[in-house]
Amino acid sequence: MSDFSSTPVPEAEQIARLQAKLAWAERRIRALEEILRLQRIKKYGPGSEKLTSEQLELLELEPGVSHTEVQAESRRGSLPPPAKQPKRPHRWLQRIWLVVFVLFCLEVGIILTVLPWTRLWTDNSLLLRFPSVKEFLNYNFVRGLVSGLGLVDIWMGVAEAVTYRETSRG
Repeated sequence: MSDFSSTPVPEAEQIARLQAKLAWAERRIRALEEILRLQRIKKYGPGSEKLTSEQLELLELEPGVSHTEVQAESRRGSLPPPAKQPKRPHRWLQRIWLVVFVLFCLEVGIILTVLPWTRLWTDNSLLLRFPSVKEFLNYNFVRGLVSGLGLVDIWMGVAEAVTYRETSRG
């Protein structure tokens, strides 16, 4: 049966079919990997059965592998996986982020601190259709609240700049 039939197939059935195909493909890949491993063991002789698949793959990549090299490799055993070092952002990326953040906080903070006390705030043409909102925004405590948020924003930017410490690379 074709996947592109004209009758609609329920989504759950499609998912089930795709999951079955995926499981079959994974089993097929494991079987082929095992066949390849057995062929490599046969090629490199006794002692190579102790090697991991990764070690056998590395032997395949070498131009000329002798029987003694295979024996030495099998005696050595598998290597522990290399320790992954945590990824850290580069210092310049941290510095750029700091500059952008501080400038953003300062800009927004200055705008929020000054704007409520200008004519742009009181004579806002966007609020002509909403007289009750305009009246509310013209109360001094609302203006003070918005200015206070601006001061907090400025403080956040300055505090971030002052307390910034570069992490040491180790």
